[in-house]
Amino acid sequence: MKTQIMQPALLDALQQVARAAPTFSPIPVLSSILLRMSRDRLALSASNSVLTIRAEVPAADRAVRTDSGEADSPDRQRGIVVPARYLLEMVRKLPACLVELELPNEAAALLTVRAGSSLFRLRGLEPDAFPDITPIEAAKWSLTLPNGLLRPMIRGVVFAAAASEMRPLLCGVLCRYDGHSLRFVATDSVRFASRSSHLLCAQGSAPFETVIPAKGLSELARLLQDEQGETVIAADESHIRFQTSLLTLQISLLHGTYPPIEGLVPSRFMAEVTTPTAGFLQAIERVTLLAGETSIVHLRVGTDRTAELLSASAEIGDVREDLPVSCLHGDSVVISFNGKYMADIVRTIDAPDVLLRFSGIRTPITVQPADPELSSVYLLTPIRTAAQPFD
Repeated sequence: MKTQIMQPALLDALQQVARAAPTFSPIPVLSSILLRMSRDRLALSASNSVLTIRAEVPAADRAVRTDSGEADSPDRQRGIVVPARYLLEMVRKLPACLVELELPNEAAALLTVRAGSSLFRLRGLEPDAFPDITPIEAAKWSLTLPNGLLRPMIRGVVFAAAASEMRPLLCGVLCRYDGHSLRFVATDSVRFASRSSHLLCAQGSAPFETVIPAKGLSELARLLQDEQGETVIAADESHIRFQTSLLTLQISLLHGTYPPIEGLVPSRFMAEVTTPTAGFLQAIERVTLLAGETSIVHLRVGTDRTAELLSASAEIGDVREDLPVSCLHGDSVVISFNGKYMADIVRTIDAPDVLLRFSGIRTPITVQPADPELSSVYLLTPIRTAAQPFD
């Protein structure tokens, strides 16, 4: 069986699925890519046993034929598992021309790749042991969402999930649907991120709640480039599947009870400051440059509508930055926080102005868009410092 495909389209599909293939694995099949060919499609898959990505090559970029030149039956297909790094680098270095992939009809695990003056033959494995996408026969719940909604919701929270697996559930994103609104929540106990959206046109499901590994969602956000398309989401007790027209991503769910999130966002504040989002982000990035390894940044807000950022390092130096304040309510505040963490939060704010709210010098700083129509909210735990930074 042979498939002809343009090199850019093949490379793009390989790069998509290779994100799920670990570079080094004691299980060879997990460092590999599965190719499946039939008369109607060419599909590529890679998996690390938790995350599986499958990409199909658009029909416009390929032409399929059999050795005999006769029409294949639609259900007839051949597959092979080959090392991901060799296949990816091989295709990357080919010219931008038509590439022919060939699998022998007999049970020989050998992939032949022809393009221009190049001929490669890559030995592989039979696909039986490959952990490919598993069918979700009876979905526990399902939704269909526009990519233009799903992608920013994911990017707005995944950065706050824990990196350490000491508390596995905090490495995930809580996904909660109440029948009308979808909410994503992530926290590492220092940062808290929540983003909600009222689904006016969702093709729906009963209410549900689950925890999805943040790494898998991060990969999904990178791959969702078609803002006009839709993603069909379905889940059972063990897996969640995200499917677009040409891409399928399946993630093993995390099991357990996510920490309570109700009541975390303060309802009363001693001070509130509104400042332009872009200017605040740029100021944070500049001040953090001299904050040293601790990334501690100090903020002082005065009752005279002034705000100032400061960082200092004995080995490097210090920096002060004035912040423009468009609105201020309440008392003066002096508070310290991790500048890199604050910058991560502000980058997700999709509004011209950001609202900072303070309920105390030892309670989390609330950060959210100044536009009340937007439903994102973030918390950042302040850092206690012994010295008075603004003396």
